[in-house]
Amino acid sequence: IAEMATECAVTRTFLDRCIVDHSDGVLDAVHASMAKWWATELQKRVADRCLQLHGGYGYMSEYKVAKAFTDGRIQTIYGGTTEIMKEIIG
Repeated sequence: IAEMATECAVTRTFLDRCIVDHSDGVLDAVHASMAKWWATELQKRVADRCLQLHGGYGYMSEYKVAKAFTDGRIQTIYGGTTEIMKEIIG
């Protein structure tokens, strides 16, 4: 849980920087792609870890963790897949 909290805090800081840059009109495609790639992959990893913590209950649709897990899967696809984001960054 500590690792997830730390990763989320670091990602939030980077996203805040990207938002400021976007507001100032200086956000470039590379940093926007970094933000999209990292944040969506982190969402998927955190949801997966939380699902594991909940055991069998994590797969039951009544629990928020199951919804977070299924929602997190599509985040890495629409708006540009993870692979495309890495191509832009590279």
